[in-house]
Amino acid sequence: MAKKDYAYAVGRIRVLETKLLPVGFFERLLNTTSLDETLRLMGETDYGSKDCDADFENILEEQLLEVYHFLRRQTSDAPELLVFLRRWDIHNLKLLVAAEAEGHPSRLGVTPFEELEEMVTNSEYTELPLEFNEVLENLPEGGPERAAALDKAYYGYGRRILGKCSQLLGDYWQTRLDLINLQIFLRLRNANASTKEFFKFMVEPGIIESEKWAELFNAPYQNLALLLSNSPYQNLLRGGEEIFKYLPFLERETDNFLLEIIKEAKMISLGIEPLIGYLLAKEREVLNLRLVFAGKKNKLPAETVRRRLRNVYF
Repeated sequence: MAKKDYAYAVGRIRVLETKLLPVGFFERLLNTTSLDETLRLMGETDYGSKDCDADFENILEEQLLEVYHFLRRQTSDAPELLVFLRRWDIHNLKLLVAAEAEGHPSRLGVTPFEELEEMVTNSEYTELPLEFNEVLENLPEGGPERAAALDKAYYGYGRRILGKCSQLLGDYWQTRLDLINLQIFLRLRNANASTKEFFKFMVEPGIIESEKWAELFNAPYQNLALLLSNSPYQNLLRGGEEIFKYLPFLERETDNFLLEIIKEAKMISLGIEPLIGYLLAKEREVLNLRLVFAGKKNKLPAETVRRRLRNVYF
């Protein structure tokens, strides 16, 4: 079957891309001297609110919700797009079935929280992706294990959909799998967990096979660096092996690495890739705003926040 032509939607996305916040704007936010001044500056953007007492987190969620609804209309709920929105369904399912799950229900998923709640109550999951259905019908006993099983289901679902529809999106997802496993690997290793524990939480492998992770779990960091230096992820080592010890830095570099991959979507004029690229760019923008806002709220030094900011989609 021929791919759908998204030429009109891509044209609209090109206009929206020009409205993404540039690096300079985040510098202006960092240089504000108070939270009130930060919020006043935000008032110059689409994130501004007429209600001065509005919850800033709610404003960010509203922005994402608007983008998601727009993209769903433009793509008629294309499976490729829904992969990226279903992560919020996973978040909500964790709240419903994993007692240790933290957070509040999100409005950003494909299936409303109330409907998910009803599905869980009735043990009826046929409207969800096959991978979700299988896990929910055979949930492990413990809360953390249930959360891990849902993560595995989500990433397996994403690989099934994206791996057959687009080379760019398939490569992006495969990279995401490996880099998520790298973060899980380091987090558990730094906590002195066992290899068995790692396999319990790792998601489906990308190009780095499970056996490789097992070989490296108790090996020196130099061995892990060697593996990455001989892989497509060698640029993660630009800061040296310190990246393995300071996870917020690794998370930032991981996000920047993934952004470089999805930027290739700008070269595509007819496919769904530019729409996915804009979606991820908008999510990145919201993450950066959240980091700045949290830093201002907690009176962190500007440089501390700056070190955690991600690159923007330009």
